[in-house]
Amino acid sequence: MNKLNFKLNIVKDYPKPGINFIDINPLLQNPAQFAAAIDAFCTAIKNALPEIKRNQTAIITPESRGFLFAAPVAHALNLPLMLIRKEGKIPNHPYAFRITNEYTSYNMEVDEDLLNNFNSFIYIDDILATGQTLAAVRNVLKKKNKEIIFAIHLTDVAALKPMRDSNKDLQGLPIEIVL
Repeated sequence: MNKLNFKLNIVKDYPKPGINFIDINPLLQNPAQFAAAIDAFCTAIKNALPEIKRNQTAIITPESRGFLFAAPVAHALNLPLMLIRKEGKIPNHPYAFRITNEYTSYNMEVDEDLLNNFNSFIYIDDILATGQTLAAVRNVLKKKNKEIIFAIHLTDVAALKPMRDSNKDLQGLPIEIVL
C-alpha cells in the first residue's frame, strides 16, 4: 500500500512524562487530508479483503479516536459498525473486559447482543503503539469464538514495533498502517 505523506504533531511528555502523544488534530482540520486518509483506509481494507462476507463481518473500534475513522469507513464500505466503549456506556447487555496499555489500565465494554451478530471483525483505530488495546480486543473476541481478520490504524509508533512483534497475541494478524 502507498502510505499517505502527512505529518502529525508530537506532544512530548503528554499525558504523562515519557509518553509522546500523537496529535491527530492537524489531519482533522484539513478536509482534503482527512478524506484521503478515509479513502486509504477503504482501499487497504478492499485490497486485504476483496470478498468481505457482509452478513458476517463488522468494523469494530475502541473509544474514542478510533470512532473518527471507523464511522466514515463503515459508511463507505457499507459495513456494520460496533463500538467498544468505556465502562458504563453500553446500555443493553455490556460484555466487560480490561485493557492495559502504555498509559493506564481500564475497563471497556461491547454490546454482547450485537457482538453475537458477527463472526469476524475489521479493527480500526488511530494509533498503534504497544498493541495492547488491539491484543486485548482480539483476546476478548477469541473467547467469544469471533476473530479479527484485519487491523488497520492511521499511524503507528515505529519505535514500539519490536514490542508489538514479540507480542504473541498479535501473531498472525494482518496489520496495516495508513500514514
